[in-house]
Amino acid sequence: MNSIFFGNHYHADEKARLLETVFKSLDGLVFVFDLKEQKIIIRNPALDQILGFNQLSKEYIETEDLKAIVHPEDQELLFDSFQEIKKRKPKEKLTNEIRFKNTSGTYTHYQTVISDFKKQGEEVEQVLCIAQDMSEKIKYEIHKQRSINTLKELSFITSHELRHEYAKIQSIIQLIDNQFIDEKERQILLLEAKQSIQIINSTIFKINHKLSFNQNDSFFESSGVVAKYKKILLVDDDALTNMLNKKIIQVAIKDMPIEIFTNTEDPLKYLQMHDTAGEYLIFLDINFPEKNGWDFLDTYANFENKSKVIMLSSSIDNVDRDRARSYDFVIDYITKPLSIDFVESILKA
Repeated sequence: MNSIFFGNHYHADEKARLLETVFKSLDGLVFVFDLKEQKIIIRNPALDQILGFNQLSKEYIETEDLKAIVHPEDQELLFDSFQEIKKRKPKEKLTNEIRFKNTSGTYTHYQTVISDFKKQGEEVEQVLCIAQDMSEKIKYEIHKQRSINTLKELSFITSHELRHEYAKIQSIIQLIDNQFIDEKERQILLLEAKQSIQIINSTIFKINHKLSFNQNDSFFESSGVVAKYKKILLVDDDALTNMLNKKIIQVAIKDMPIEIFTNTEDPLKYLQMHDTAGEYLIFLDINFPEKNGWDFLDTYANFENKSKVIMLSSSIDNVDRDRARSYDFVIDYITKPLSIDFVESILKA
């Protein structure tokens, strides 16, 4: 049998050296436990390095020293397996998950395979243990299960919460202009539509929270400073959004001058020519067909005089929020749509 692995040209001492080299290079935990002496009599170097036994002066590892690095809940399982292997067929293996304490004092999960190593007649005298670190496998299983749970939650949210509110708004749209609906009923329908929109917006945040695996999605910390602005710039490539935002601002501040831009290059030129004191307020979208809102901010950061910027985007991604925080002239990050209440809170000094 040895010739299958080593070839007939290897001498016994060469084979022994090769086996020793292989044994020393194993990165798992390998040890032989003597059932009569109740101690580890052979162990690989990795075991010393991982579990800290290299600090022991004794050649052998006594049972009490072994128990000291096995999790208390797993000690009985490990030592019962040593006895159980005596009842099994020759070379039959037992596999258990055992936690061993590493040099940092924390426990690591190991898949531990135990088999007979030396027998005296029919009696097993020594057992061989080979343990492989299961940390990455466990992490993968946890991540996999968490992903499955998240997908189930998302499925419920979309099929129940979003669908329900969507159906309600659709019904309201069909009825609101009906000649049989009086003004009081119309106002009730509008109120219901507003509530449904708020629920949908909240649900979108919830979905994003699940997709980002519950990362911290705290709101952008606005400076809270209410200032007098001479002019507002709306920078968004969507013409309808610009028109609606202009109307909303004019409802809050009737005579506020407003400039509209559908790309990020023209407002930079405008600001360079007209804004000499940083007295404007800029509502800036992120996504554009060419140069985006981040390109705008990177260029604008080099201006000597800078007005304040509020990011106005449909994105609720925390990555975007955190990136916006890195610009000291960006005072807030809000999600579309722009509301009259927000405009009044930021503009009415």
